[in-house]
Amino acid sequence: MGFWKTLCAALAVAVLLGSAPAEARFGKRSKPNTSDSKDSDDKDDGRKEHHATPVGRRASDAPVRSSVRSSGIGVGWFDVLFISGPSSYHRRARAEVPRGARAPRPAPLVHLNVQGDSFGDTGGALDLFMALDGQRWGMDARVSGIALNADDGSDDTDRLTLLDAHLTLSPWSTERGRFRMEAGIASAHAPDAIFVGPSLAASLEACIGPSPFDVEARIQVVPFPHRQVDMQAGLALHLGALNLRGGWRTLYLNDGGHLDGVEHADLFSGPYLGLGLSF
Repeated sequence: MGFWKTLCAALAVAVLLGSAPAEARFGKRSKPNTSDSKDSDDKDDGRKEHHATPVGRRASDAPVRSSVRSSGIGVGWFDVLFISGPSSYHRRARAEVPRGARAPRPAPLVHLNVQGDSFGDTGGALDLFMALDGQRWGMDARVSGIALNADDGSDDTDRLTLLDAHLTLSPWSTERGRFRMEAGIASAHAPDAIFVGPSLAASLEACIGPSPFDVEARIQVVPFPHRQVDMQAGLALHLGALNLRGGWRTLYLNDGGHLDGVEHADLFSGPYLGLGLSF
């Protein structure tokens, strides 16, 4: 129940944070004529303040570029958005426990993972993360390198780097799965700015019956100075210490207008594949 409360609260934050008008690429200054052209169009129109269209669709009178970039897959704000946590540790203790006996406490495990994300024609990302799980306490560190097609029509590539480090607390930790609550610090390195702020996250992984598959999900939120919602959900196949992972990732970034008074935002969504080790 605690997990669903956390998830619902985070989704509400995502909706609130994404409600303000936004333009162009996260962390990248607008060209001089961009804001001027927008102001002129608004004055001529006189009917609305913001001409954004739903992600994945374009109105006939909308500008060539939507106010929030997406990967073209038509993701709405109320779609399920997640980002995965480290691979599950519990396969390591599969011995059957006699009736009435206490299950063995899982030993601390180290997880190392690499993951590739596809955002369609927009670009992609490569993620590396490491975690240490104890019975209750642990840590999690991640880096995500994102390469995107330039939003000005040129052949250039915009690069973003996301970093975060968390301490984790596991209120539920058994041989069948683990639920983590996380808190720490995160940074976003954009073309024209670097943002550093507090970060909160929650992750869940659980066995699917007697099969070698786990379901895994993770959500991370950075409320300020920039706004970041990074979520993912998928399945993990365990082959001893090796695990193969796949699912869907959605990432929202908004610089809050800290560069030039105009909010620049991006919304990316697409599948991911990962490979990990637990030892």
